[in-house]
Amino acid sequence: MNPENHKPKLPRNALALSEEERELSLYDRVQGSDFGDEEGMNLKDYWIVILRHKFTIILFTLIALVASAIATSLQTPIYRSSVKLQIDREAVRIVNFEGVTPREAAYSYDFYETQYQLLKSRALARRVVEQLGLESSDQFRAEEKPSFFRELNSFFSSESPGGETGNAGTRGLEHLLLASLTVSPIKNSRLVVVSYDSPNPELAAKVVNTLAKSFIDTTMERRFENSSYAKAFLSDRIKQVRANLEESERKLVEYAGERAIVDMDAKQSILMQKLQALNTRLTEVEADRIKAESRFQEMKNSSSQGFDQISASEVIQSYKEKLADLEGEYEDNLHVFKPAYPKMQRLQGQIEELKRKIAEESAGIQSSIESSYQAAVREQAMLQSRMTDIKGQILELQRKSTDYQALKRDMETNRELYDGLLQRIKEVGVAAGVGANNISIIDKGEVPGAAYKPNLQKNLQIALVLGLLGGIGLAFLFEHLDDTIKSASELEKLVELPVLGVIPELRLENDAESVALKTCDEPKSAIAEAYRSCRTALSFSSPSGSPKILHVTSSIAGEGKTTTAISLALTYVQAGANVLLVDADLRNPSLHNELDLPNEAGLTNHLAGEYKASEVVQSNVVDGLYVMTAGPLPPNPAEMLGSGRMMELLQTAEEKFDLVIIDGPPVLGLADALILANLASATMVVVDAGVTRAGALKGAVQRLRQARAKALGALLVKYGQGRSGYGYDYQYDYNYYSYAADDAGDRPRLAS
Repeated sequence: MNPENHKPKLPRNALALSEEERELSLYDRVQGSDFGDEEGMNLKDYWIVILRHKFTIILFTLIALVASAIATSLQTPIYRSSVKLQIDREAVRIVNFEGVTPREAAYSYDFYETQYQLLKSRALARRVVEQLGLESSDQFRAEEKPSFFRELNSFFSSESPGGETGNAGTRGLEHLLLASLTVSPIKNSRLVVVSYDSPNPELAAKVVNTLAKSFIDTTMERRFENSSYAKAFLSDRIKQVRANLEESERKLVEYAGERAIVDMDAKQSILMQKLQALNTRLTEVEADRIKAESRFQEMKNSSSQGFDQISASEVIQSYKEKLADLEGEYEDNLHVFKPAYPKMQRLQGQIEELKRKIAEESAGIQSSIESSYQAAVREQAMLQSRMTDIKGQILELQRKSTDYQALKRDMETNRELYDGLLQRIKEVGVAAGVGANNISIIDKGEVPGAAYKPNLQKNLQIALVLGLLGGIGLAFLFEHLDDTIKSASELEKLVELPVLGVIPELRLENDAESVALKTCDEPKSAIAEAYRSCRTALSFSSPSGSPKILHVTSSIAGEGKTTTAISLALTYVQAGANVLLVDADLRNPSLHNELDLPNEAGLTNHLAGEYKASEVVQSNVVDGLYVMTAGPLPPNPAEMLGSGRMMELLQTAEEKFDLVIIDGPPVLGLADALILANLASATMVVVDAGVTRAGALKGAVQRLRQARAKALGALLVKYGQGRSGYGYDYQYDYNYYSYAADDAGDRPRLAS
């Protein structure tokens, strides 16, 4: 096992990356966003799910469309005829008389709803059934399809054994007619469209027109019946009121004759006028009395000369002026004459006479004031007495006329009621004869020329929408139930291992081709570029570069680990490295089949001591690639892989080759992969996109970690539209294989 005999050993920098290899590969640039996905699904993820399950969605939609078309074709064609009615709140008033039906106010929102319910009433339906003779119409009865629920409802809603079967049949026809009737008000208008559906177009038009006419007739009849009832009621009431009026008039006349009452109202009016005049006069006299009393009290409280009215008297003022002149003259003469002088005596007499006159005049004024006061008091007393007398007369008159007024009011009330009833009965008679209907037909129902339903186009549109929604829902249900690994982001989040690369899916044209050799045969293909990208990731996986001994394994069989081992080995050989590829899957080897090499002697022969390592190494595939096949299948693979010779083999190969790649068995169910993982420098787990289940992969990585193996990373292979949701120009088929020793030679060649 000396590669120097075939090719000189390259220096270690032969594994170093060129400038071209250091650039991110085309595939990584296209799919690089997949490694940085955030948690949660975005719109792109939803679109991927839809694309992945597009055939499920299409199939579900086609089934919905076909089912809708079949169901539509099996349905009986239904024809619809419609009549348009105008319903006003109040009929046209030919005469200005109030009708007996209530007038609807402009804000009465329940008016139209009442009309709609009347259109759907059983009474109107019964009238239409009777007018058209639908009880004996086979066409109409043919619409009543028998069903279990209809019969059950008829059983529980049937009358007692003594009931009439004819009425039950009529009620059934009423419900049948109403079930096909549709009342559709036109928004913001006084119009309403009444439609009837029937398998018979002529019957549909006939029923809807008859119903509209019957509705108008019933409205008119209801008005006429109300008027007739009101007229009869008013006639009976008038007779009773007339008798009451005659009786009240008779009683009033008898009472007036007994008490000699001619005109009590006129007499009472006269007394009231007198009382009002006396009251006015009493008010004036009372004011005068108060004024006179005020002057009288002022006079009594002041001196005779100090009273204002006395002081203001012109006669007294003239007397006082003369008195002052005489007194002045007397004083002047007193300086010349003595008081006994005749002239002085004469002046003294004149002065005394003026004083007497002043006193008499003052006494007269005081007497006048007192007389005025006494006269006012007497007049007030007389007026009060007269008012009391008149009030007594009025009260006495009212007391005597109480019964008379009661009889008179009774008579007047009966007369007013009688006159009102006479006027009302005349108005009702006139209004009943000239009343107009508030409902009119705008458009009559015509015989429909085409079926209203089933509508194939509408049903197919609904089926298309429901089919797409159901298919998408089914797709997301499948996606939720599918726990396989589909993307690098899912892989990283599940096992917390870096993804070393993503290998696209490749479809072979024939079984003779090998996917593993595509890296060598088509170096510019997408799959070759993807493996070179993986080689680049391995070169950056540690500070010292690629691991010297790389163990390639998977969680279960058939995930593409053998193809990965060969392709990686070829990419390193293309970079100028010497690579030893060892098939350590001693239970189900496939490396010799992929490379078309003999397997008579191999790893098991060397581990058993039969051959040296150099004697079982084959180098006739590609220059720089050395292959050690598995050899014959041993009975104890785990013991042989864990032997000292296996450890010595790997130590020697690490010294003589630039890279050793071990194609190992799957991890789950076997101990072989754990032994090889401990012997190798690093382990790479191969994951089949869309096939490997999350539980299997998680269990495999957990076993590797428990065995203290260095899990370097994971490689996502067969990443394509078929299973993972992304499409590439290359796809490949693959076959599952099982671990069985007896049919290992007959097992079909693997394409992955």
